Amino acid sequence: MNSAQLTNSLHVLIPCAGVGARMGFSVPKQFELLAGKPMVMHSIDTFLEMSEICSVWVGVSAEGNKTLGGQVWPMDEKLFVRETGGATRHDTVLNTLRAMTESGVSDNSWVLVHDAARPGLTSEAARRLIQTVTESAGASGGILAMPMTDTLKLASDKSSNLVANTLPRDGLWLAQTPQMFRLRTLKDALAEAIVKKLEVTDEASAIEQIGYQPLLVHGEWRNLKVTYPQDWSLINNLLGLKKSS
Repeated sequence: MNSAQLTNSLHVLIPCAGVGARMGFSVPKQFELLAGKPMVMHSIDTFLEMSEICSVWVGVSAEGNKTLGGQVWPMDEKLFVRETGGATRHDTVLNTLRAMTESGVSDNSWVLVHDAARPGLTSEAARRLIQTVTESAGASGGILAMPMTDTLKLASDKSSNLVANTLPRDGLWLAQTPQMFRLRTLKDALAEAIVKKLEVTDEASAIEQIGYQPLLVHGEWRNLKVTYPQDWSLINNLLGLKKSS
């Protein structure tokens, strides 16, 4: 692979060390069967089927990997499962980025970080992100997101359900994943956030903290994050319909 290919190579990172306690399953929700296979495998399979993706890295906890006994992971030369899980998603992503660097992935490569709990991602949406970022001169990266359409309400305080105000929604977007950045840039941004004790809610927020402005690329409603039981039922039905069609 020449230097130009290395600079533009595409890799995926899926942090997969959470416990998903709100779902009430006996195993972390990313490993629970959804429409016939572990939830995380839906997005992994989407990326593995994309010829432009060079590798898919999954950061798991040692406990989670031991519990599964390695049975969930398919044999694929593009898939790398590493016990890089940390106390937070932030830690897991940073640990996995470091493992990628140690394994020879170029610092100039593009990395698409994707939530294990977003099984509805389509290759079309991922490709739309890749194309927008790589074809935008000087872009620091970008994320899939959806413009807000619902009316936004502010509660009077954190412990109350009383509405204090209706907020303008113009210009507001709901962040999704993948979130796509250069490996070195993202690694440095996450490491700096830890040193400075900055609040990081996603990869883009870390990038913003060091002065960059990621692109917003239109996502899809089906790329929802599975957080509550009703989300599980919705996406299970959606993926089940896709499987049977």
